[in-house]
Amino acid sequence: MNLDILLVTIDAVLDALPEDIDKEHPERLKFIRDILGLVLTVRKLNTL
Repeated sequence: MNLDILLVTIDAVLDALPEDIDKEHPERLKFIRDILGLVLTVRKLNTL
């Protein structure tokens, strides 16, 4: 499995989490999503 597939899979799993998880740990999930978004953006910029 390459890194791009892994990152997209993690993103999909985060999007599929139940709403109660979002309510219990909003700061943690926001931090994880922000880092994931940053990594995905850097990966896309490196391919240009």
